[in-house]
Amino acid sequence: MRILLTPFIICLLLMSCSSGKKAFERGDYFNATLQAVNRLRNNPNSDKALQAVKDSYPMSLNYFQGKIDYALSTNSPFKYSEVVAYYENMNRLSDEISRCPAAMNFFPKLNYYTSELAQTRKLAAEEQYQSGLVNEKINTRLAWKDAYLNFQQTDQYAPGYKDVRRRMEDAKYNATLRVVVEQITVPRSYQLSSDFFLNQIIETLMKYRPNEFVEYYSPEAAANARIKNPDQLLKMSFDDFVVGQIYDKESVHELRRDSVEVGTVTLADGKKVKAYNTVKAKLTVYRRELISNGVLDVTIVDLAKNSIVSQRKFPGQYVWFVEWGSFNGDERALNDKQFAICKRKPSPPPGPQDLFIEFTKPIFNQVTPFLKSFYQKY
Repeated sequence: MRILLTPFIICLLLMSCSSGKKAFERGDYFNATLQAVNRLRNNPNSDKALQAVKDSYPMSLNYFQGKIDYALSTNSPFKYSEVVAYYENMNRLSDEISRCPAAMNFFPKLNYYTSELAQTRKLAAEEQYQSGLVNEKINTRLAWKDAYLNFQQTDQYAPGYKDVRRRMEDAKYNATLRVVVEQITVPRSYQLSSDFFLNQIIETLMKYRPNEFVEYYSPEAAANARIKNPDQLLKMSFDDFVVGQIYDKESVHELRRDSVEVGTVTLADGKKVKAYNTVKAKLTVYRRELISNGVLDVTIVDLAKNSIVSQRKFPGQYVWFVEWGSFNGDERALNDKQFAICKRKPSPPPGPQDLFIEFTKPIFNQVTPFLKSFYQKY
């Protein structure tokens, strides 16, 4: 059996087989150590991997210690957050080596920075917390978003730090863009299908959330949630649409097929042989099309400014058809497909509601990516 390897699997295999020498030569001591340790797990007797671990691990620690010393000497507002990442990388290297017996022979006593990391995480939590307080005072939606991210990071460094969880809730509330989505107005006979179409759009946005800081509400849901001042209004309406417009077509085809066995003939010597001739037929094909199409206008309004933020139009079309036919002449002039058309009877078309749903499917496939992209920036 032949096994096909995907590029991703090939990449993983190459990484697992690497001794870390190339990464070491690039000055990437961290990955050089990881690659060498992975190689040793698969081949404990690899001299290259053993030497790579011996060289790269101490240099990795020296490199990160230098980065720590430099960060602490600066006035960067997030220097402790930076230092936390360095200590975590240093501890990870030690942990990887501790789980590789061949590598442990070189480093029976590994360096762990447990106390240093714990102390730095507290300092990092405080600097993120203070940054969140500053963003609160700016009091814009984007600043509240930054504040939420600050408090979220604070809680990761020191779970339950001070009143961070309450502040996270407040920041999330103030950072959230609230969008009211109006119902699409269509004739009553199509309202059910229109509501289904709209619900599919909203469900898609909620399921594959382009942004956790955007919430969507129907007018009723906004009223129930007591949202007095939503940020945006999402309006969708059909400029025009036609459902089930009928077009009947008829086409006539002169058919012939050469060298068709038509029977037998008796030769002068009494011998019978197959007889071949050209057969002909006239095929009439009837085609009924029901065309449904429309254009959806999507308008996003900033309610505070009473101005249009974005407006786009999305067309959609669906063509349902049925074909049947009849022929005069020799049926042997028809191929299998043509003969099947002649045996077919006209079938009833889908109902108007179904046709409406079908022509809105290509619109749905355009609108949802547009809205995802639009609200991603918020």
